[in-house]
Amino acid sequence: MFSTPARRTAATVLAASTLVAALTGCGALSGGSIAASPDSSGALREVKTITYVNPAPFYPAFDDVGRCFEDAAKSNGWTPTEVGTSGSAVDNQGAIDLISQAIANGTDALVVFPTIPELFTPVIQQARSAGIYVVAQNAGDPSTGQQTQVGTDAKQLGALIAEGLGKTDPAAKVGILSGSASTTPHVQEIEGFTEYAKENFPDMTVVASDYTNGDPTKAPELFSNMLTAHPEITALFPIEGTSVAAAITAVKERGLTGTVNVVANDLTADHRASIEDGTLLGVGEQGWCESGTKAVQAVKDLSEGKTLPDFIATTSTFYDKSNLPAQ
Repeated sequence: MFSTPARRTAATVLAASTLVAALTGCGALSGGSIAASPDSSGALREVKTITYVNPAPFYPAFDDVGRCFEDAAKSNGWTPTEVGTSGSAVDNQGAIDLISQAIANGTDALVVFPTIPELFTPVIQQARSAGIYVVAQNAGDPSTGQQTQVGTDAKQLGALIAEGLGKTDPAAKVGILSGSASTTPHVQEIEGFTEYAKENFPDMTVVASDYTNGDPTKAPELFSNMLTAHPEITALFPIEGTSVAAAITAVKERGLTGTVNVVANDLTADHRASIEDGTLLGVGEQGWCESGTKAVQAVKDLSEGKTLPDFIATTSTFYDKSNLPAQ
């Protein structure tokens, strides 16, 4: 995951210092703006170090964030550090522990994914109390304590995916697998999908919905059960990128490739290959590199005393065989 020796060393040190060092996503917020907070002396904190806490290093899109985060930080003359949990599932407590360690190490700024906002509120507020700038990625809420959120307009992304699916199957009967009923970005993406379908493809309906609760190893069984219980399904929509392979496999194993379409998020190398071979209809790309770059810019703006909106959107695009970008 870590592309430079410095990043690998930092990850090892921080992971060893925490008891738990073991997604999602995308969410839009609206309203208000948030200004930088000065320290106790009234001066804005100078940024020399910035830390990105990767919520799922096993997922390629988050590596795109890290790569572009690092490039942007270095262009400002800052020292970037990337840390992340281990394992094949999102580890919220592990991420919180890494944020705590970064605070203890004296980082000047944090880029984090508060996947379940209420869990991350105390540690983010701790960071803010220490005068550390905090920018959230693709999750969270201003009440969490972050100063802005950079990421996907989840409802727009859901609408793009409904539009892309509708071009092939306007009467699709859809089975959706997401993180949890409390994962706000996933809820918003489903809302965007269903609202767009209702207006533009009135015969398209969601006939089944289930949750992995952050454990992608559950996805194969959940998709198998879904297809058994709802033989009318003509499309599967795994919102979590870590569940896409399970959806494709479930369709293949039942001999339904070409009959049941799969749509998903993120144009990873694996997803591109699946689009090219016809096992994945298309994906909503969320602009992960842009998210890393814009998060660093947000920190720079905060350090200069600028007022930021509470949500900074990245660009979303639906890709299928007809418009795959050149590699």
